[in-house]
Amino acid sequence: MAKHISTDACKDLQRAITEWYKTLAPATSVEVAEQVAEEARRIVGETVFELGLLDTTGKASYRGRTVPCSCGANRVFVGYRTRFVKSLVGEKQIKRAYYYCEASQHPEGRAQDPPPWDQEQGLSGKVGTPRFKGAVSHVMGLVPYGDGVQLIAKLCDVTLEESTAEAVVLEVGERIRTVEQERIAQVKLTLERASAERLMVDLPPGAPVAPLQTRRVVGNRLYFGVDAATAHIDGAWHNVQNGIVFTVKPDAQGHDTLLERAYTAGRMDMQTLGWRMRTLSEVWQSRAYKERVFLGDGAPCNWNIASTHFSDAILILDFWHASDHVWALSRLLYRQDDPKEKALGEKWVAERLHSLKHEGPKPLLRALKRRRGKTPAQQEGLRREINYFQSNQARMDYPTHVAAGRMIGSGPIEAACKSVVGVRLKGTGMRWSDVGADAMLAVRTTLLNGDADQLAKLARAA
Repeated sequence: MAKHISTDACKDLQRAITEWYKTLAPATSVEVAEQVAEEARRIVGETVFELGLLDTTGKASYRGRTVPCSCGANRVFVGYRTRFVKSLVGEKQIKRAYYYCEASQHPEGRAQDPPPWDQEQGLSGKVGTPRFKGAVSHVMGLVPYGDGVQLIAKLCDVTLEESTAEAVVLEVGERIRTVEQERIAQVKLTLERASAERLMVDLPPGAPVAPLQTRRVVGNRLYFGVDAATAHIDGAWHNVQNGIVFTVKPDAQGHDTLLERAYTAGRMDMQTLGWRMRTLSEVWQSRAYKERVFLGDGAPCNWNIASTHFSDAILILDFWHASDHVWALSRLLYRQDDPKEKALGEKWVAERLHSLKHEGPKPLLRALKRRRGKTPAQQEGLRREINYFQSNQARMDYPTHVAAGRMIGSGPIEAACKSVVGVRLKGTGMRWSDVGADAMLAVRTTLLNGDADQLAKLARAA
């Protein structure tokens, strides 16, 4: 659907193309017709883009003899200089007015401000338009850089170096993080003012807080989950924190199944992860849901996030994480090199997990406390697991959760670790810098969160 071309202009263009097509040899097959159409689209696109650039560049980019400089002085017009502009329909060279600051206030070694035309068009030192850089980020967020530049060359007939694509992702990823930090600050300020109002405390007057752009409420429950994956970053394997917020719908048996989701991911401390999750919860209007559910493994740092930001949420220890602890203890208590012992251990695990799921943690704890380890290692293993299940007992009311239809497994967050981090950061031979990995995760979560149309806006230079 045309957005900038009127209906009459579209008809005129179609008539012109129809007359032009009559000058060509007839298409002999679908393949030939498609090839001719692709060539025509490229030629028309490049021509229209070039004509559009002529409307705004050259003398049209002149902004007077002087323009303000960010250093506080003025920049002086020195002439028209060239630059290249890559777009989705080709690359063109243009001339635009260039201004230079020679004032003493301009710090030595500080880069000159971009020409006014570049600033107005949202262009940075990179050669791409915002739409082009948004498309590059979109492609690179889905496939490796080498495959991505080949795909862009094939679809857009635009040559792009891998290093340029990486620079574009770094630029766009940094802006995504800036917007993210602004939203976090917005949430913090809103919470601070709400708290002051409840406590009847006067705060210094400040600018009004702009409302967050929120998502619609779907269903009765909103889930939260956090976990970590690993990736090779800065020469070693490091944890990458992942968070997910998701809504659910009941299946035929009334059990919750995944419906809509949003992610956050990056190398960050748990405090930062907590605020990113809190901001996501505000965007998803968490307080409008009847129930909020926080799924996590046994890591205390995850429960700290829950207690800090989701104090009214129902806390559930991931059943499969609890199961891993039972299996690990079984391998310690029953000899794995003896088939009979191993079979007894598997039977013991099955009984313990069945009771855990259908009766809760108390029968399991009683069974563990009755058990006497034969070796120091077994005794230490029993002590450790008893402590683990006791500390998580309040989060293991699986019979009640299953009866209510709630999820008891952290499948969505496990899947997030794979789809967000694993798919894009852990390909064969992939090695990342810290800033490169963070920029890629920022772009990839934007795509997976359904915000791909925002990439071109985020690619626009300030």
